[in-house]
Amino acid sequence: MKFKCRMSETLAMRDFTNVVNAISKMSKLCVMIMSIDEICFTVLDDMNPIVWAVLSKNHFFNQYSLSGADVEQNLIYLEVDTLMLSKSLTTLKTAATSVTIKLTNKQQPCLTLDIEIPAITDCWQCVHDVPIRVVPRQEWPSYKTPSVPAFDITIDLPPMKHIRNVVERMKNMSPYLGIVADNNGMLILKSETNKATVATHFRDLRVWKDNTTDQDKITATIDIKRFIMFLAWDAVRPDSVQCNILHEQMLYLHVNLQNNIKINYFIPGISF
Repeated sequence: MKFKCRMSETLAMRDFTNVVNAISKMSKLCVMIMSIDEICFTVLDDMNPIVWAVLSKNHFFNQYSLSGADVEQNLIYLEVDTLMLSKSLTTLKTAATSVTIKLTNKQQPCLTLDIEIPAITDCWQCVHDVPIRVVPRQEWPSYKTPSVPAFDITIDLPPMKHIRNVVERMKNMSPYLGIVADNNGMLILKSETNKATVATHFRDLRVWKDNTTDQDKITATIDIKRFIMFLAWDAVRPDSVQCNILHEQMLYLHVNLQNNIKINYFIPGISF
């Protein structure tokens, strides 16, 4: 197996770093799936997907070459320490002019990052070796593209910076967050205790898929910490976030930045 890619566009390096930083806040480990067209970062919890982030080759990389397991399955699966990778990418957002990432073997398999940093008279290189585990083919089915069910309603999420201010306060009341949406473009975030209920209403949001069930409102109760983790994706500056709710079962948040970055984030519902 061989893999090598190069980034030199400032925007691409910043976006790549922001994606890895966001994932590092969700899990210590992730699996990178490299194909000829894209790189996917996936995080599982008890073999269920939490996040599935897809990065387009054409947006990010000036050079990109891959030789996978075989001709029929031209793929590479790598398990990566997200925090170590995130720290290795720190200079990309400030001083770097380019970075080359390649699969190497230095007593153990590594992703080697060769970062070029300008100096007064020339440039110098900073090299990081991030140990990885090559995922054997028998484990690949565990990381297949998650199936997305038909949801009861799809509505735009308000700007994440507004939501963060609200939800950060609610987490001190309860570990759970209630989300309610209706066909009129109303989205309600609420936190309940035995003594009080606090709710914030967002109105006139765009509804992409109407609720056609017998329920007046579609609701889900979720782990508030998992929802706050998603807000780390505000770093990629999404124009909009689609909030999909399966009544009392699941919340699915989707970001698509001009097909360059696609983020799929799943939060299971909690039943009492």
